[in-house]
Amino acid sequence: MAKVIIVSRTRMAGDKVCVGGVDIDNRISLRLLTARGTHENASECPYQIWDIWDIDYYLTRERPTPHTEDAKVTRRAKVDRVDALNMSVNRFADSLESLNIPLFRGSLFSVFDGKLKLTDMDKMYISKKDVPTYSTCFWINDKRLLGYTNDRGRWQYRYNDMSNRYGYTISYVGSAEPPADIEAGSLIRLSLAHWWKPTDSNDEERCYLQLSGCLIQGNIKEDRTSVIDATPPADTANPIQNDDWFDSYEHELDKLLIEKTNLEERIKMLRSSILQQMEEHHLDKIASAKYQVNYSPAKTTMQFDRKTFKKENEDLYSFYCVPIQKEASIVIRKAKNNSETEDENMEK
Repeated sequence: MAKVIIVSRTRMAGDKVCVGGVDIDNRISLRLLTARGTHENASECPYQIWDIWDIDYYLTRERPTPHTEDAKVTRRAKVDRVDALNMSVNRFADSLESLNIPLFRGSLFSVFDGKLKLTDMDKMYISKKDVPTYSTCFWINDKRLLGYTNDRGRWQYRYNDMSNRYGYTISYVGSAEPPADIEAGSLIRLSLAHWWKPTDSNDEERCYLQLSGCLIQGNIKEDRTSVIDATPPADTANPIQNDDWFDSYEHELDKLLIEKTNLEERIKMLRSSILQQMEEHHLDKIASAKYQVNYSPAKTTMQFDRKTFKKENEDLYSFYCVPIQKEASIVIRKAKNNSETEDENMEK
């Protein structure tokens, strides 16, 4: 028998659960199935995260790569439980690395050997053109993950490393109640879903990235305190200030920006669908009780280049400028490597 630590328990259709484990004797990750190769019902499955089981199993290769962890369990007995309350991220991560279990630190783009690709909607997936040899791994995140409910009522997280205005979406599939946010420096289990594509899509089948659960929550406040309390150099132009009152505003702003980009994406897709339908039906206009939509074909238009005109005709430009009273306002920018890029203008 092999000792297996249960590290994930994820939701599936039909009240089934998918259970992930780490075989510490044979140094491999497992996906625990019944002896028949099926998933167990949630109400009947005895495995719980951090349980330690003695298990007899054999690996099955009935599914294509990257799903190489499937194991049919023929005998099992619970023997112990990990003392998770006293387990630190680094301690468990070191144990995983000593077992050669895939573990990544830092950017989300490093996981699964850097093979993840992006959809137009900023979701991450594996393509059949570049497939890893495994479908589960662990990740110690370098950025805080913000949780939110999408328009279909499903819990997701946003990862934002500043390479994209609003970040990247990861769906949560764990059976446990998800943390509202996942602090940087947490131990997270990631997995790849089955090969899949929408029935009405011409895209290839893909394995989409999923977040199975946060095993150990990091403590970003310790890291922030060390930065805030550090004495800045005398010539620092904009030292970091310890304004605790801003914390709640910062958190709310992050949430609202995520909601905003989700709405913008939905509106963009809706407009695109309406445009396509009007072109297919050869309509120049369509009206309802609430809306009127006018179709405008592609064309080239002339636009006044104010910046160039001002540069080449500064006196003339100044002559036509008139004073305008503006209300007090603030400019909010997202910090990036000690530089800033404008994100939102918000009126006071």
